[in-house]
Amino acid sequence: AGLSTANQQLVEIAKALALDARLLILDEPTAALGGAETEALFDQVRKLRAEGVGIIYISHRMEEIKQITDRIVVLRDGERVQEFADSATPVRTIVESMVGRSLDRMFPPLPEPQKRSVLEVEGLTAADGSFRNVSFHVRAGEILGIAGLVGAGRTELVRAISGADPISAGKIRLDGRELSLRTPADAIAQGIVMVPEDRKDQGLIVGHRIGENLVYANLDHFGGHWITPRMKRDFADRAISKFGVKGRGDQLASDLSGGNQQKVVIAKWLTRDPKVVVLDEPTRGIDVGARAGIYEIIVNLARRGVAVIVVSSDLEEVLGVSNRILVLAQGKQAGILDRDQANDVSVMELATI
Repeated sequence: AGLSTANQQLVEIAKALALDARLLILDEPTAALGGAETEALFDQVRKLRAEGVGIIYISHRMEEIKQITDRIVVLRDGERVQEFADSATPVRTIVESMVGRSLDRMFPPLPEPQKRSVLEVEGLTAADGSFRNVSFHVRAGEILGIAGLVGAGRTELVRAISGADPISAGKIRLDGRELSLRTPADAIAQGIVMVPEDRKDQGLIVGHRIGENLVYANLDHFGGHWITPRMKRDFADRAISKFGVKGRGDQLASDLSGGNQQKVVIAKWLTRDPKVVVLDEPTRGIDVGARAGIYEIIVNLARRGVAVIVVSSDLEEVLGVSNRILVLAQGKQAGILDRDQANDVSVMELATI
């Protein structure tokens, strides 16, 4: 319980690899992992394959599928819709069979940020030393990506900005005003909200209904009045419709797919009209179709003038949705790249300093 999500995933993988199995099923094994950890896993998978172990590898990361598999089977809405006998099949062809339509663009075009800075971070240092002396700003209508390897301090940084973790030094300013954030409630009250990396443990009460999860984060919306079933239903219906959740307000959150659970987490915070939205691994474990919908939500926030921060282990994702990218390496700020400077090589060079 004391490990990060990524290290919990590594322990679970190690447990499965230690079983001397004849058939190994890996379901989204790299969802929480960075590049180095993924390569180490692939080395193990190749060794097992050479020893005659059968492997079923489930992933939404298309480049991984192409890199590690011999055959590819595509499922959509519970049905087997396509099989590709050659892993050299183009990614676009695989993705189109997954979503059932042609994909012109995965990432929407980004709007031009405004000049006004909404969030300013100066010399921020974690109380536990997980990151040190980090400084940056996010403008209105800008999407700032945060990249780095596992353990670089990405999640710890955004948790501190969101009031979830303490700092030992540094300043956080919102619209030029310095904040003192001791709890997430302090940040929420100021207009800073966070969609955490682990939606089931930190983002939702999965045993409760969708409508209840939406209402919990917006009790002040009802002005202290007694919340009737009709008020809750109407509020939930509006949020579900606005953010494209495939579900009903009276459904348990645990009944939803990962993509729709994530949309509920996003919806419950965006109904507050925040000034700053932080998304930590917003598409982890989510299929390609739902992923495109979440990218559209992120870009629409920027179009409305919201300052957005996106943390992602998926390099293609952070490159695709960001106006600028802050790269962390071993808890230190390695650099900030403008969109026209950022690519796989430039980001990884900074991340491995």
